[in-house]
Amino acid sequence: MPKVARISGTDHRGRKLALLAAVAFIAPCVAYAQNRYNTGKPDFVNFSTFMAQTAAARSDDFSGKEGVRVRDAAAFEEMKAHLLGLYRGVHVRHSFIDGGNTVDCVPIDEQPALRGASDAEKQEARHLSNPVSPPRLPESGRAGPGKPQDLDIALPRGKKDAFGNAIFCQKGTVPLRRITLGNMVRFPTLNEFLHVGKVDDGSLDRRSERKPGDAAPHYYARGLQFVDNLGADAWLNVWNPTVIEEHEESLSQLWVVGGDGKAKQTVEAGWQVLPSKWGSKQAVLFTYFTADSYDKTGCYNSECTDGFVLVANNIYPARGFDHYSVASGLQWGFNLQWQRNPNGNWWLYYKGPGAYIPVGYYKKSIFGTGALATAASKVAFAGEASKVPLALQIGSGSLAAGGWQKAAFVKTAFYIDRSSKGQWASLSRQEVVHDCYTTDIHNIFGDWGTYLFFGGPKCDITP
Repeated sequence: MPKVARISGTDHRGRKLALLAAVAFIAPCVAYAQNRYNTGKPDFVNFSTFMAQTAAARSDDFSGKEGVRVRDAAAFEEMKAHLLGLYRGVHVRHSFIDGGNTVDCVPIDEQPALRGASDAEKQEARHLSNPVSPPRLPESGRAGPGKPQDLDIALPRGKKDAFGNAIFCQKGTVPLRRITLGNMVRFPTLNEFLHVGKVDDGSLDRRSERKPGDAAPHYYARGLQFVDNLGADAWLNVWNPTVIEEHEESLSQLWVVGGDGKAKQTVEAGWQVLPSKWGSKQAVLFTYFTADSYDKTGCYNSECTDGFVLVANNIYPARGFDHYSVASGLQWGFNLQWQRNPNGNWWLYYKGPGAYIPVGYYKKSIFGTGALATAASKVAFAGEASKVPLALQIGSGSLAAGGWQKAAFVKTAFYIDRSSKGQWASLSRQEVVHDCYTTDIHNIFGDWGTYLFFGGPKCDITP
């Protein structure tokens, strides 16, 4: 008979420990593989494990998976290199799950937009300007159409996620939504991931010149003013419009614009529904910039090394809201303000029920010698949607004539003049296409200041 090898008690225990160690390593990898396509309810993966998984990932891991649109292996490798570069050298202090987001608390100086920055640039993250207050209203005695509610998007102290992690970041760190390859491969290329939904405005006016495969142009229902300025402010009413496809958008935002044509530069912020980007059909807070009319520069939030510099430890772009407006019911929203400070950086402030909170800024340096290195020349407020020839809702889905508790709105819209004083906006209508999406503008009227209703249910310009 052949001899049967015996396993000693010590060897048995050793193999058991080795097996348990292997399971402990493999389990989060399996969970990651199962959940990287489902950003709605992610499992918790610590940052070091996430980085190891990302470094080891191959394009074949994603091939044939639902929702994956990455063009080819080369496009995948470009995404992977961007992601590893974005997080290389970052020492995450703490991570948590917030809604559908994994959020990492990153030391303020290690965030992508301050990587390799000089000491002077890093110090700038603490050089705040005071928010500019709205100008005094004329003594009209007129009340606005209604009384909306202020949204508080700040992270709550004392709360924990389902894994026991505190949903908060300590001082000295900032909360960054973790970007994964699972997020990125929902787009054909890295460029489309960074710029999805962004094209030069007015593109529908040139739709006869468009070629198949061009990025989808946009519809607008907004008010705008051409005026030299150092920023703008408005209260934005929040809804959850429906879009046709997950990579199309509907939004309400505050635009500050300088330059024309290919030299156009913008800083933008507001709320946006863009399912493929945010992993949700609900509106989230976002920021965006371009330094060359949406060509090669620009990205959302802090998703590139020239992106948004976050300074708040309790607010982060890509976060959803606790409440959304309801037709014939409560109306919710918040204030945003863009302001160019004396050092030339473009600061964003958020105001909910309390005081303005400095969220962060775009560095002057990213605008080079362009217009926004000095000042802006246009402000715009209200709504936008993409997808041609057919698009769905802007705002609530109601036309502007629906008014209070039906149509979406923007109120107390003002700009900051060259002497850093607030001036009520005097807006002109921009409707593209005007019989699909509409605006109803009221310049400097009652205790809502300058305001406008906007929106519409759908548009179809099929010939």
